[in-house]
Amino acid sequence: MRARNILNLILISGCLLFAGVSLSLMSPFYPSEALNKGVSVTMSGIVMGSVFISTIIFTPICAKYIESLGARKFLLLGGTICAVGNIAFGFLSEISSGTVFFILSLVIRVVIALGESAITPACYALAPQQVDPKNQGKALSVAEACFGVGTMFGPSVGGLLYEVGGFSLPFWVSGGALLLTCVVGIFCLEDKSDLYKSLDGERKVSWKEILTSPGVAVSIFGLCFAGSSWSWYSATLEPFLGEEFGLTSSQTGLVFTAFGASYTIFTPLFGFLSDKGLDGLSTLIIGNTLIAFGFIFLGPIPQLSALKGHLWLTVISVSVQGLGSAATYLGSLLFMLKGVKQNGLPETEQVKSMVSSIWIVSDCLGGYIGSTLGSIAYDKIGFENGSLVESLALAFTALAMGIVACVGRSSAKQTRELSSDQYDEESRLLKSHERGTRVGE
Repeated sequence: MRARNILNLILISGCLLFAGVSLSLMSPFYPSEALNKGVSVTMSGIVMGSVFISTIIFTPICAKYIESLGARKFLLLGGTICAVGNIAFGFLSEISSGTVFFILSLVIRVVIALGESAITPACYALAPQQVDPKNQGKALSVAEACFGVGTMFGPSVGGLLYEVGGFSLPFWVSGGALLLTCVVGIFCLEDKSDLYKSLDGERKVSWKEILTSPGVAVSIFGLCFAGSSWSWYSATLEPFLGEEFGLTSSQTGLVFTAFGASYTIFTPLFGFLSDKGLDGLSTLIIGNTLIAFGFIFLGPIPQLSALKGHLWLTVISVSVQGLGSAATYLGSLLFMLKGVKQNGLPETEQVKSMVSSIWIVSDCLGGYIGSTLGSIAYDKIGFENGSLVESLALAFTALAMGIVACVGRSSAKQTRELSSDQYDEESRLLKSHERGTRVGE
């Protein structure tokens, strides 16, 4: 790896880190600030939830047309939009009207989401270019780990900066840091695909070709459920821990940090294992199984009520879910990339970006569903029973993917046996022909 490639990977990972921070930055303090300006909690939820809908809309569009500008230019453009949007969001503290505050919050948050939607597919297209093909799993895992770090620690960073400097400081710091990274990237970031023409020419790939590639559908299935898991208790863990253990909001934030720490530590490990031969579908199954196992002890579930009252058990459960998410998130991305390659699609920026956009949209869709159903479950059946429902759902996905894996391996074995029998038959006929030829002579 050249020094230039290392610098490129650092810049790419930095952009993903700050994009992740931007995604989750406002959750600890925005609702209370909005309430002070006369904006209801429901309206605050609309602003914070707009990122999921915006990402689902914008990410496929950005991925589809990424080759028009190139991944490098797409990354720098998206990063600049996201950075300027965050800086602009910081000035909303000067607005006194609740209605104007809400409208501008929604508009600017959608603009920020547009920038984030351009950053992620561009980064996932650029990261593998910096290393040899045999190490691409490690490169993707490093990039994904940085995005995960930003997403998981964004609330903690936002809350800390809010306490230090008020509403504006978190947005100015995150926006300024991302803008500085983009400025450095203008002079230093290199896109290898700009240096040569693809052997596949100008072929454009359709969404149908991507979605019908082997492994893509099952990856979407597994990832949506995994995406719902981390958001399932995003709004309910704080009241549960406050009632059960008397924890404050900042102490609850430390419990959430256990997920981020585990996710960050184990994502590179699964990248290493993937490069050593661990296939994506197996990684998906392992990941969703671990997440399901973690939910069993989160409350814990009613059937294990004898274990209630132990905070350390909840922390370990959250950590196990971080471990499982590391496996599922990386495994699903690698499995989809492998599937489109097996489908004969060109290994271009467009294809890689379209795959990563499906990956992001699946996660966002799961996150939106999880946050909605998790809150409803908390109100209707309680935290423990809600955890049981999510655990069973994830266990079902692991079982379904396990069946798919067994069927796939059985089919592959039958194909190999048929090929072997055909080869033996052809060899027998060839030998018979050779014997007949010698007899005729």
